[in-house]
Amino acid sequence: MLILSLDTSSSNVSFCLLKDSKPVLSFYKKTNEKTLSLLPFLFNTFDIKPAEIDAFFVCIGIGYATPLRIGVNFTKAICIALEKPIYSFINIDAVAKMMFSKDSLFLYRKVSNAYVGAYYEKGYRVSDIEEYKELPDAMSKDIEEYEHMFSYLGYEAFKEEKPSDIFFVEPIYTRPPTRVF
Repeated sequence: MLILSLDTSSSNVSFCLLKDSKPVLSFYKKTNEKTLSLLPFLFNTFDIKPAEIDAFFVCIGIGYATPLRIGVNFTKAICIALEKPIYSFINIDAVAKMMFSKDSLFLYRKVSNAYVGAYYEKGYRVSDIEEYKELPDAMSKDIEEYEHMFSYLGYEAFKEEKPSDIFFVEPIYTRPPTRVF
């Protein structure tokens, strides 16, 4: 079984191609390139043929709205066109489950001028994901140092889950998208 897991929660891109649950290609790039043009380029560069992939995992947050939307919609389009299952994961939940399964702490990620995070007990979220102007007075950890592994951790943390309903796979927004008319 061939699986592709993708994270575009910032301008950086992380993906992992797994064959029979073992990584065969892991890619991470800090970039300022446009995600929408970078993803097809990477698929061509690494000779990834979506039709050969059995299932897709995609990160729905937390992170920046535009790259998340691009990654989610890119993956959804492939899954709809090729009738492939899609699994969604939240990067902060994946980090908690895989890296902090014995801890009680507040995990967060700095997004623009806010700390976006939640409280976790033994790897499971016990609060809503929210924006904070200041870090809470609790043991806390920034998940940014795991960014290069988000796609792999997402697969590992949620590989036993059932596929998501493709029509409900949407990025997490901690504030409503703004639009000026």
